[in-house]
Amino acid sequence: MENCDSTITGSKASYDPGWNDPPSFAYNAQQTTPNRPRNFLNKRVAFPLSGGNNSSGPTPPVNLPPLPTNALPPLPSLTTETNVQENNVVDTECALKEVKDILITFLETSEELGSKAASIRKRIESMENMWLSGKLNKQIQVQMRDLAYALKNDDHSKADEIHKALMVDHVSAVSMWMPGIKQLIYHCIARSELLAIDKE
Repeated sequence: MENCDSTITGSKASYDPGWNDPPSFAYNAQQTTPNRPRNFLNKRVAFPLSGGNNSSGPTPPVNLPPLPTNALPPLPSLTTETNVQENNVVDTECALKEVKDILITFLETSEELGSKAASIRKRIESMENMWLSGKLNKQIQVQMRDLAYALKNDDHSKADEIHKALMVDHVSAVSMWMPGIKQLIYHCIARSELLAIDKE
């Protein structure tokens, strides 16, 4: 029996565990510390709020790239560029003469307007007075010139779109005289539709 016990004990000492054998635990009360130090991954480290040294704990290493020293140049203002372009493109008096000539020409060739023609002419004169007194900004002047040339080129839908845009964006500046321009635009639309029907 002693030989059997010694054989078993010796085989345990020389036993090589397989890959799927459970680990052998040492149930020894004297060995309380593990073989290797344990990493505490749930420990929080305070982020430093100021550039000074934080005496409460070690500062973690920061591996961020350095911030660029040269700041980006400011983006150019779109309104400034558009104002410069409008100042270069629009000559106030020439634009007014072009707009007025086109509108008066349509007014004089539209006999169907009858008594409305006098009211429309007064509205055009009101626009001219506000234009010359500087009450109409460059954007309104550009859009009115585009509207007049749209009428001249028989592009009535474009003229109507410009008229609506002016009423929405600059109602306080154009509300006094724009109804006359609106009547002229709608008269031109109706006349072109009648001409199209006659051709058919």
